Amino acid sequence: MDRSQIVAGIDSGHVDTKAVVMSGGKVLGYASAPTRLDPATAAGTALNGALADAGMSQSELAGIVSTGIFRDVLESPALHVTATVSEHMADARGALFSNQKARTVVDLGGNVHKIIRFDGAGNLVDVAQNDKCADGLGIFLSTAAHSLGLSEPELSELALGSTGSHAIAIQCSLSAQTDATDLVCQGIAAADVARAALGYVVERVASLCRSMPLAEEVVVAGGLAQSAALVGQLRTALGVHLSLPERPQYVGAIGAAVRGQP
Repeated sequence: MDRSQIVAGIDSGHVDTKAVVMSGGKVLGYASAPTRLDPATAAGTALNGALADAGMSQSELAGIVSTGIFRDVLESPALHVTATVSEHMADARGALFSNQKARTVVDLGGNVHKIIRFDGAGNLVDVAQNDKCADGLGIFLSTAAHSLGLSEPELSELALGSTGSHAIAIQCSLSAQTDATDLVCQGIAAADVARAALGYVVERVASLCRSMPLAEEVVVAGGLAQSAALVGQLRTALGVHLSLPERPQYVGAIGAAVRGQP
């Protein structure tokens, strides 16, 4: 294998840090770690995990490209980050890597959600991002799941069995948590509360999507895109086909690695 082609991409996000190892347009390894209050340590853990998954050592890498909210603070000497790329550009390149027909990516991040349009070369055309009141959607879902005694995957699975039509209409994600708790206190079925919690996230994202034309095809990325129930509700709300990568949480990290390949 040509060592000059082997590049790692690290996406340092609010909630999780993701890393991939790529060579010749192929992903060889994946890993993630909770970011918590130490982005550099999380990046090192994720990178080592991705290298182990690929069966490689860091000495075999030609470069490491970082993206994400904490990309500029990954100063650990052990990382040897060689370049950085904006989250928007990384998302665009990662989405295009997963689907060559894609021209829009909807990033459902743990704290921030954004819509990015790009051209056939992955160059940015337009970007829209949530306002402060819609920050923390991933944290909201985690808390909602915890209030039901569930994990996030279990919340998503439970919501698929809902037959109710309850909604959370509050705009602020912090206040919405109280509304979700109120539904529980009212004795609303857990599946219906789960669907309402996901529906709250979907409506915030759909509202942002309506602020710009969505160019087909649309890739869904980010940690929240791992929820089949959420993606299904979003597909219905937007009325468009959504392309879902096998590992949507790694789209940004893949885009960073693609950006770094010669």
